[in-house]
Amino acid sequence: MKLILPKFYLLNRKIKVFIVLINDFFLALVCWLVFGPPMATYIASEFSTGIFKILYSEWQSFLIPTFLTLTYLYLFGFYRSLIKFFDSKDSILLTLTGSLLFGFSWSIIHVYQFQIVSTTFLSIAFLQGLLLAAVFYAFINLSRDIAKYILYPYQTNLDAKNVVIYGAGESGNELFQSILLDPTKKLLAFFDDSKNLKNLQINNIPILGSFSQLIELKKKYQDLEVLLAIPSIQTEKRREIISKLEKIKVAVRTVPSFHELISDQKKMADIQNLSLDDLLPRARFAKDLLDNADTKKLFVSGAGGSIGSEIVRQLLDNNPQSIILFDVSEYNLFNVERECQAIKTSKNLQTKIIPILGDIRDRRNLKFLFNKYMIDCVYHAAAYKHVPLVEDVNNITKASENNIIGTYNLATVAIEHKVESFVMISTDKAVRPSNIMGASKRMAEIVIQSLHSQQSITRFSMVRFGNVINSSGSVIPLFLDQIAKGGPVTVTDKNVTRYFMTIPEASNLVLQAAQMSEGGEVFILDMGEQLKILDLAKKLIHLSGRNVSAEPGGDGIEILEIGLRPGEKMYEELLISGEQLSTSNPKIFKSMEKFPPPEIMLLLLNELQDSIANNSYQEIIKIFQNNVEGYK
Repeated sequence: MKLILPKFYLLNRKIKVFIVLINDFFLALVCWLVFGPPMATYIASEFSTGIFKILYSEWQSFLIPTFLTLTYLYLFGFYRSLIKFFDSKDSILLTLTGSLLFGFSWSIIHVYQFQIVSTTFLSIAFLQGLLLAAVFYAFINLSRDIAKYILYPYQTNLDAKNVVIYGAGESGNELFQSILLDPTKKLLAFFDDSKNLKNLQINNIPILGSFSQLIELKKKYQDLEVLLAIPSIQTEKRREIISKLEKIKVAVRTVPSFHELISDQKKMADIQNLSLDDLLPRARFAKDLLDNADTKKLFVSGAGGSIGSEIVRQLLDNNPQSIILFDVSEYNLFNVERECQAIKTSKNLQTKIIPILGDIRDRRNLKFLFNKYMIDCVYHAAAYKHVPLVEDVNNITKASENNIIGTYNLATVAIEHKVESFVMISTDKAVRPSNIMGASKRMAEIVIQSLHSQQSITRFSMVRFGNVINSSGSVIPLFLDQIAKGGPVTVTDKNVTRYFMTIPEASNLVLQAAQMSEGGEVFILDMGEQLKILDLAKKLIHLSGRNVSAEPGGDGIEILEIGLRPGEKMYEELLISGEQLSTSNPKIFKSMEKFPPPEIMLLLLNELQDSIANNSYQEIIKIFQNNVEGYK
């Protein structure tokens, strides 16, 4: 029996429908034979009339009602959901009406065939039709119960995870079928607030309709996990549901999004953690397409990084002539190149994908590449950006060389080869920085601003934004890992606030800003409201099904305050000076910020290169202190 479910589940849907139709045809035949005219005639003749003669004479009274009934059930969707929805209100109603159609259509044919006019015999004929309807209805129900017992045995694994499926619709029932194949999960109930589903069951699993019922279930099963099977629900409604579940403190996971399902990226059975979009107080990201990118030859530095790789993915959607994937990390480059090739194949793109190992500090190699591939546009995402690592005295020199000198190399080579546009990915930490990483990125901005002011060949611009979720060094993956290990969850300071944005949204806005650039602008992305890191930690703990413990060793997960890391700020800023101007995109603003004259910039670069050559991080710090606003 254990082998029946997987084999049936893997069958083509049309084959499943055919099997169930044959089953119902056979049930109608048995019903007609035993409780219809054949058996009555056979008994009345004292078993002297041949059964086949009886069947031949009365076949019309079987085939016509059966054909009408099965056609009616098929056309009205009875076989669309097969066994899995059989306990639903609609299926019960269809079964009842279909059975009545079977019984009374037989009565009408029987009366017509034998030209019955007597009131008594008419009453008998229709009573027999009602009997046939009742028996057929019972047979249908019994067959479904047997099928559910065979195909959907209830899991009794004592170690199984207790789960509730939120959503009793099509998605919820598809998820239910996959759970039946998973002995690690035990389905306790469905949850759906639809009034039409109140007090109903699906495959003997109750449908809960109120959060009070869910709270009671949580009290009984502390390890309860809620699986969201509502992929197409509106964002605001989804966040409202998640907020209610957070208060109950149940673990929450979800099926893939509607977009992922229709694009065949994932299947309904691919249960995953909540999208971190669900945790942000901002509208869900909707990607905008780019214009006039199909003829471009593109260069992406840091193509294997979190931002760089997403920029590459979105550029691929426009089928450019070529994309050079440039990265110093062999591992990152291998991964992004492999992914790009898969996208290219699946979407039948013509883009030439060129993976190149390289370092933006190597000016000679950059000149060779730009000369060979005739680059049109540069997206500069390469940088050392992990604040504590860059702050370490052992790394200051290399970080400064990469972030500043590397940027200068790439930008000047772009000018020499008449590149149309150059976009640098910057950071909110460049605004009045309190750390080396931020100061080095601000110096890189100054380099870009100065170079733009000296020429009119290449349009230079910068895009500045705050934290992106799940990027390298992001706090959220750290929190999730700490929660999975049972805590404690560490925050630097309980009053620290940060901007947050998803990687796809940040990358898309970078590309949109690049298209509207006229040169020299600092584009600032609308990051929404700043979030307290402490509140974010609590939310993640609650949505993992745990409590926040105020004291060590208590029930729940402890949140520890460990103090600000070197160079860390309490809050983030996005604008240094000047007026923040709106653009055609309400999520993108721009500013023309002040910067030192070009001759000062060149002197600073020479000074910086000497300090790097001497491996003097003290001199580098002095340069930052004297020339970067806010850095002390």
